[in-house]
Amino acid sequence: MAPSDAKEPGVTTPSAPVPTTGGPRFTWRYEHQIDGQGRASLPSKWRPESSSGASFMAVMIKHPSEAEFVMVLPMDQFDRFINPICEGDFTAPLKLAERHDYVDRIIELELDSNGRISLPKEMRAAAQLKSDVLFVGCINRFELWNPKAYETARTSEQMLKKVLNPEKT
Repeated sequence: MAPSDAKEPGVTTPSAPVPTTGGPRFTWRYEHQIDGQGRASLPSKWRPESSSGASFMAVMIKHPSEAEFVMVLPMDQFDRFINPICEGDFTAPLKLAERHDYVDRIIELELDSNGRISLPKEMRAAAQLKSDVLFVGCINRFELWNPKAYETARTSEQMLKKVLNPEKT
């Protein structure tokens, strides 16, 4: 499975509940700017009480609309995400391929003292994040999108819902 075709591991695992205590809840959407050094301010409502040393894991994901975005997970959610990839025989060809698919698409992001994250140039390029970035809350994680790509992705999701579940649209 190529990283661009990867689906989030654990998404269909109902036995892994979303924690109900601790940590921020990432809700709503916020538009921010990326500065010349690739930094963007985390929405203030999402910042941990102590920004110093706080870190997240960022994973490049390809949406079914073909747009790439950055999924950002707190460490506990990253463990949930990565566990299915790390399970099993480390030398099994398919597991080895899965791990290699992700290895260059994951990076740790640290919050600086001003509440900003710094995105690597390659990640910004893949997600087409030039000056504007849309922070999209997803309850226990958040996503970073090019605003136009996000609107296209949402349109494709709405169309998919109409096709797959016409009685609920």
